[in-house]
Amino acid sequence: MPTNVINIRGLDEDDAIMLERLAERLKSARKPKASKPEESEGNDGFLRSAGSWKGLIEGEKLIRDIYSDRLVSTRPEFKL
Repeated sequence: MPTNVINIRGLDEDDAIMLERLAERLKSARKPKASKPEESEGNDGFLRSAGSWKGLIEGEKLIRDIYSDRLVSTRPEFKL
């Protein structure tokens, strides 16, 4: 990985020290990228919960309930 170089010759000593400290903090704040998508932080919970509802709900009943709920209208009737 290429390193960015900052020319600090024209800066005061205090400013140069501040820039060096900032550069070190930025280097330490970098997170390494996961090599595989399943290793990333965002997928942990998703992968652990996969299939956790199995056996709790019958698939065909869930589909019937979804379609029947779509037929019920909760909006008031429109009147002209």
